[in-house]
Amino acid sequence: MKVFVAGANGRVGRHVVNKLIQKDDDVLAGVRDPKTQSILRHDHVAYVPFNLHQDINQMVEAFSNSDAVIFTAGSAGKDVAKVDLDGAVKTMKAAEKAGIKRYIMVSAVNADHPETWPGQSLHDYYIGKHYADEWLKQTDLDYVIVQPVTLSDKPATGEISSDYAKLSDDISREDVAEFLAQVVRKQSANRLTVDISNGDEAIHEVISDL
Repeated sequence: MKVFVAGANGRVGRHVVNKLIQKDDDVLAGVRDPKTQSILRHDHVAYVPFNLHQDINQMVEAFSNSDAVIFTAGSAGKDVAKVDLDGAVKTMKAAEKAGIKRYIMVSAVNADHPETWPGQSLHDYYIGKHYADEWLKQTDLDYVIVQPVTLSDKPATGEISSDYAKLSDDISREDVAEFLAQVVRKQSANRLTVDISNGDEAIHEVISDL
């Protein structure tokens, strides 16, 4: 499988690239500057110039011959409108234009629960994520929207929870990446939203139940 990773140099994106090549997938790693950001040297990884301020046709070219797109990019609340909303929507349009059906979005827990936003320090971020997710739901893409809780750099456990009522406070970025690398391959899991946190169920078991 050939997978384009948007935000491949980010803290989640780097893990995703690693997880995909461990599964013998080919990776197109989208980064702003391949000359300085080509961190991982591997036969199955090609770094390509990509940023969310590009126009859609440039994105289509970057996605060349990909089977799927995994969106891991984010502005950390600093440029929500241009990155988390407009940039994300452009990648969806580009995927459709490129003939790519499989699209995995990293969103955020409670992006679809506006009643939880008041008082949040990242209120604008939730708004951006919410409407990007809503746009994705209106496309013809075979999408999975992944909504993790607060991300951490703790060691991976390989176990998560996808029960909204039982979500814990955090989840390791590496566990999120493993979930993404597995779920992108499960074609029957599509047009759905999944909340994830640290938990006690093996990642592959959660995915098998989707």
